[in-house]
Amino acid sequence: MQTSTVAPPVTLYHISLCDGTALFLHPFMKRGALLQVTSATPVEGLFGAEPRVEALTLLRNELYRKIEEDVRDWINEKRFIPRFLIASGAFLVVFFFLALVVHTPIPLVDELLGSTAAGVITFLAVGRQFERSRSASRRRLSLRAKIDGVVFQEDPFVQRLELVVRRLERSEPTLDSVIGGEDTRLLWEEHPDHAARVVELLRLQITQKPYRILSKAMKQGNLPGNLAQAVEEGLLHPVVVLLYHEMRRTAPR
Repeated sequence: MQTSTVAPPVTLYHISLCDGTALFLHPFMKRGALLQVTSATPVEGLFGAEPRVEALTLLRNELYRKIEEDVRDWINEKRFIPRFLIASGAFLVVFFFLALVVHTPIPLVDELLGSTAAGVITFLAVGRQFERSRSASRRRLSLRAKIDGVVFQEDPFVQRLELVVRRLERSEPTLDSVIGGEDTRLLWEEHPDHAARVVELLRLQITQKPYRILSKAMKQGNLPGNLAQAVEEGLLHPVVVLLYHEMRRTAPR
């Protein structure tokens, strides 16, 4: 007797910050992660405080952009060999045409330059054609439909998580302020699966270059002017780094 396995859900978390800014945690910030989503993959959204419509619209537009990037990478990798062969063919045709038919003042150099340019142009043009192919369009539409079908629901884990976030927002933006509070330990006790997912998503977030720089500055206890300005403009959120370290500190051993 065969047992059917259900794909684990992909969860998007909406966290409301003190100033009303929406912070989304999801695995799709990793390049190529959207390609792992199939028609059988459940995708869910969870929130504590109800998200604003404009925040969800910005998230959807961001994911649409990531879909374009991931599908472009996928189709270019899948069709690399025929794309390379076509470009190589163009290189050879132009090279022999210039060498045998067109007499140039500098033999060989002009042929190499002209045929290389033809090969590069062909490689790029064929790539754009593949990106508009039927298989790429189907993949793109399938992923967009998956994103459009995400429904955000109120969840007690995210509600408790937002309480932790608000406490951390009121603390100093340094790692010395991470104390590992009792409210964070309750997250692990009552919602261990969600807590583990959030830690992994936070890890993905802080390994991105801007947050790596911010984490280093917070460890030193001093934010230089450019980072302070990015934080002031809402481009970076120190609470992301604080929450990651606090949840890791309170994780069960």
